[in-house]
Amino acid sequence: MEFDAVIVGAGPCGLSAACRLMQLARDADKKLNVAVVEKGSEVGAHIISGAVFDPTPLNQLFPDWQQLGAPVTTKVAGDEVLFMRSSASALKVPSLLVPAPMHNKGNYIISLGNLCRWLGDQAEALTVNVFPGFAASEVLYESDRVVGVATGDMGVSADGRHKQSYQAGYELR
Repeated sequence: MEFDAVIVGAGPCGLSAACRLMQLARDADKKLNVAVVEKGSEVGAHIISGAVFDPTPLNQLFPDWQQLGAPVTTKVAGDEVLFMRSSASALKVPSLLVPAPMHNKGNYIISLGNLCRWLGDQAEALTVNVFPGFAASEVLYESDRVVGVATGDMGVSADGRHKQSYQAGYELR
């Protein structure tokens, strides 16, 4: 399969890169064919973490993210840093002594999996080809240049034999 760009991984970075490529192509009145391959059975399946999220990059990528229904709704109400003296005792560190990056004013508490699912929807709306269930297994080279990736074969038994359901991997270039 031929593409202008192939991105491995439908996490926040891969999906954001795909969306931005398509936005730039649209703004330049160009047509791009972009693919994202994701090893999980669905976008977000391998992203199980919660996170404190700074919305600045999302504001840049999708200035109207709130109207688009991004799952970024729970604002950080406050934060504390504690110094654990023992398993039963802690001291609160005065806010003045806490480094600026550890202050979360203006940030949100989110599910990264939900954010990735939403970004996947935005990518598809921008005509990105998102392929969940396909793990990239090999980088493809021509001379000393990367030209794509190959996905892994499916339907291979633990001892390496092809099952009845065997399907060879795909080359995405």
